Amino acid sequence: DTNSMNCSVELLASYDTTYPADTVEWCPIPEYNNILVCGTYKLNEANKSKTGSINLFSLDNQNKIKLVQSVPEDAVLDLKWNPFIVSGQILLAAALSGNHISIYRLGEYSVVINQNNEKDNDLSLSLFTSFDVPKTNDESHMSLSIAWSSLYENGSQSIAFSDSCGYVTLVNLNDQLIRSFKAHNFESWIVTYNYCEPNILYTGGDDCKFKCYDQRLQFDKPIFENKEHEQGVTTCSSNKIRKNIIVTGSYDEIIRLWDIRNMKHSYNNVKVSGGVWRLKWEPNKEEYLLSASMFNAAHIIDTSLGVADICQSFGEKSNRLYYGADWCYRNKTLLEHDTKSKNQKIISTCSFYDHRLDLFFVNMKL
Repeated sequence: DTNSMNCSVELLASYDTTYPADTVEWCPIPEYNNILVCGTYKLNEANKSKTGSINLFSLDNQNKIKLVQSVPEDAVLDLKWNPFIVSGQILLAAALSGNHISIYRLGEYSVVINQNNEKDNDLSLSLFTSFDVPKTNDESHMSLSIAWSSLYENGSQSIAFSDSCGYVTLVNLNDQLIRSFKAHNFESWIVTYNYCEPNILYTGGDDCKFKCYDQRLQFDKPIFENKEHEQGVTTCSSNKIRKNIIVTGSYDEIIRLWDIRNMKHSYNNVKVSGGVWRLKWEPNKEEYLLSASMFNAAHIIDTSLGVADICQSFGEKSNRLYYGADWCYRNKTLLEHDTKSKNQKIISTCSFYDHRLDLFFVNMKL
């Protein structure tokens, strides 16, 4: 592959998450971008109950990973950090199996580490607030994905979550106003906001439909509805820098690039095989994509030239199912004189059956 010259990947660390791991998210807040969370999902076959945990890790300057806290929870299906600090709070939203959404806050507390009363600051997540997922015919829905909006003109913000019965629910965090609408038949696998216009939402469902809604027009019908995907639409991400570009992934194993000015069909695509569960733009330039490609490990895709090119496929495949992947917001090291590290990114993936969280260095030609 001509493009693999542009990036190489090496395993940095591997961690056993005990329960099957299905989501990993690095903190986007600059002072805390050495922090990541990994969510787990364990099904008890006997009684069909679901449990999980939110695991908070830190990465030190020697690139060693440490488990800081493990919060027992219902099974975790998605985690998302709020990219904005609101009223001084750093918030993490969790889509959970127990018919609710929880929002945690990240806080610091001092710990005495020796007899001389020297203190070390440690971090922890504590519950900030929670919301119930809607019910239909007294049957509870299970949340599947969660998204934070950008800030609206009046400074308010909302979160959206999609659920197992095809609904999408929006919660305005300022007035707690909750609105739900049915977006899809079967599961609504994904909901995400347009980064530059938080009134615009994209949704994808197990009915193979990819839709866009404008919350100023209510939700009775989408602005567009696209049927190009051949299987369920599992992930979608809006590009912050090229504001007309969005990307989707699907069980049909194809990553599609879209221009919102022409949503009749995608303008380019690439097949990664194995199904696509999560897609993340590289945070600085948003030209490279990281894909958690389910049964076919992980991929880095270059979209900089208007086409989607696989520049690296990596990760152990046997007995693994990749549901989570994300980029660390900081480069490999904080040492300014180390010019080589400017193009060295840290990424993480998590896999389900063997409950692993892996960290990698990526050398990129950015």
